[in-house]
Amino acid sequence: MRYAKYARQSTYVDKDKDNYDREARASNRLKNITLTKLNAAYERYTATVPRELRFKELRNSWHPVTPDHRSSLSISQWNQQISNWRHCVYLWNGITDAQCALLSNAVRDGDIQAFLGICENTLLPESSEDGYASLLDSASSGTSLAPVLFKPSWFKGQITHSGFRTLEESEFLNRAIVISKSSTNKQFHERYKRYINSYSSNQ
Repeated sequence: MRYAKYARQSTYVDKDKDNYDREARASNRLKNITLTKLNAAYERYTATVPRELRFKELRNSWHPVTPDHRSSLSISQWNQQISNWRHCVYLWNGITDAQCALLSNAVRDGDIQAFLGICENTLLPESSEDGYASLLDSASSGTSLAPVLFKPSWFKGQITHSGFRTLEESEFLNRAIVISKSSTNKQFHERYKRYINSYSSNQ
């Protein structure tokens, strides 16, 4: 009887730890997603293509679907999925305002061929490097584009890697607030205002 009771207690502790690990993993993955959503390319994409009008045929190119941060994917699978998603989002860096207007009309008309025709005439970025220019100081980093390593507030050690800049959680939040306030897209602004408020309330 004592052994059975001990076994039940041990199982409970393991489940509790698993739940904590899942929540921590989901939180970190959500922050990775949000870093990309703060990019101007994502704002341009969502303003041009409403979610309900996205073409399923373009899920892996011009109409990417945000990865599920609560999925049970392994680290390598998650890294591959979010890398593919980011690549698709950054395609919109090469789209001009004039093209956005044409693409918006094509989407509302349900004309996928017209949409692709406009995209094919777009000069795509030559580099797939993540564009975190709005989150970084070009004066201090020496470049307007640089990959970053996100350092959560609970991590007390050092995070460094050659060619990367370490972005503190507090700095990320401050930049997110500035960017959300300066956005010209009302829906974008409201979405990140809600995110920042919920993020702050959990601290």
